[in-house]
Amino acid sequence: MLTVEAHAALEPLGAEWQALVDRAPEATVFQSWEWIATFWKHRGRGQLWVLVAREAGRMVGILPLAIARYRGLPLRRVSFLGAPLSDYQDLISEAGRAAECAGAFFAHLREHAARWDLVDLADVREDSALAQMRMPGLIVAPHRICPFLALPASWDSYQQTLGRNLRGNLGRKRRQLEARLGARFDTVPAGEIEPALETLYRLHNRRWRRRGLAGAFAAEGVRSFHREVAPLLAARGWLRLHRLQAGGATRAVLYCFGHRGRVYYYLGGFDLALSNYGPGNLLLAHAIAQAIDEGAAELDFLRGDEHYKFEWGARERRTVRLVWAHPTVRATLARGLNRIEREAEALGSRLRNRLWGRPTATKAGRPGRR
Repeated sequence: MLTVEAHAALEPLGAEWQALVDRAPEATVFQSWEWIATFWKHRGRGQLWVLVAREAGRMVGILPLAIARYRGLPLRRVSFLGAPLSDYQDLISEAGRAAECAGAFFAHLREHAARWDLVDLADVREDSALAQMRMPGLIVAPHRICPFLALPASWDSYQQTLGRNLRGNLGRKRRQLEARLGARFDTVPAGEIEPALETLYRLHNRRWRRRGLAGAFAAEGVRSFHREVAPLLAARGWLRLHRLQAGGATRAVLYCFGHRGRVYYYLGGFDLALSNYGPGNLLLAHAIAQAIDEGAAELDFLRGDEHYKFEWGARERRTVRLVWAHPTVRATLARGLNRIEREAEALGSRLRNRLWGRPTATKAGRPGRR
């Protein structure tokens, strides 16, 4: 029988957490000890509430949570530890124990309902045991689309699946960039991670500022998080930091992770001065080829239904958002605020697609073709 412990500190769990992730079949980089502990150090807010399921003293599951004020209001929201920087969020469990752990964790949350007004668990894969939970007052709402590529055995085979224009442009633009600026593509070695990240921050943020928006790396706390976590992931063999150099400078960087036969494309940036060459596409092609060479079965574009992902042949994978509240006045207020937030998020996604010339999603969630 499982017992559930609640922890308000991470450090004592480190070794067991790492070992559990290594034997948890559905765990991703975003559930790793390295990612979560570093996130809490740089971006943590509120109170830790890490639930651990044990059987005969052995750790078999973890649900990493935190309790914080909701939008600055005196409402207490429980969310995943790692939100919103983690694209996939979930419990961690041994093989075959996910449903059992999910039930035990939700029972613990219900027993301690006086501590919270709203449980809001976002970015949960639709095939997760959490997504199958059914409790009174629990809403399991569609959340995001996370496109992914199923990778064949060779780059040549993959190229044949691409549209004629994209395939032709990749070859032509690469030859032009190599001839005119001596372009070369590589994966950043361990000793050059920090300067490559600094270049990524600059290129990524500059592009978003051109759109009148803050980039993903605008906050110093986010940059410091990645400065620390990237070498930790590299030490585990999980970092894939791809780089395009041309004309004596780094012109594009893709920040990716490789884990258990999947490569995750997290964020990228490219030099706007080379836009005519499509440096982002060229480096993405390099990253896909590298993923195929290492035997990866998938390249996961992570959250966001941007049209360009589907031009590479991506399929859809969906996530859900679990929202749970009890019938109290405070919980009703929190649930109403959450509904408004979810509707605004969906509207914002549609508006961004229209403003940036991307097709809007159809009712089925697939991007429409124009």
